[in-house]
Amino acid sequence: MDVVVYESLYGNTAAVAHAIAEGLGEGARALSTGEASPELVAPARLVVAGAPVHAMGLPTDRSRMSAGSKPQGEFKLEADLSHPPMRTWLATLPRGPRLAASFDTRVRGPLGHGASKAIAHALTAAGLTLLDEPRGFTVHLHTTASTPAALLTEGQLDAARAWGALLREKATARL
Repeated sequence: MDVVVYESLYGNTAAVAHAIAEGLGEGARALSTGEASPELVAPARLVVAGAPVHAMGLPTDRSRMSAGSKPQGEFKLEADLSHPPMRTWLATLPRGPRLAASFDTRVRGPLGHGASKAIAHALTAAGLTLLDEPRGFTVHLHTTASTPAALLTEGQLDAARAWGALLREKATARL
């Protein structure tokens, strides 16, 4: 089994995670940090983890609360703060020899980097082996839409599916 674990506030990272799981193929599951218990993740062959970039890194309690106070779009879509932050989930990640990959959702430019590298570092510190370089999927800084995943730039879900397929190929080659 392969799992894609995500922290998502406005649905953008969740949509990317589900697209990656589609690319990974049958049996792959996309799970929020609240759904991905250590018991569920421990037997996984491949663990892919992702989060949005906040202030050039992983979201913090403070940045999550700030996002929660700023509804998005015309109909004021509110941030989903119901699941634990990625950094909290990573602290519970079972150690062990599994394969891994990391991604983030980011704006273009110098401020849109950092979460995927921090996730990759935590995954390797837990004994997992990275299959690919940390990956970023871009989002718009603002939107007038009020639906989940409205900030994703064009082509990002296709790119996520393709990356999932690449990870599947790399994981299969390792077996």
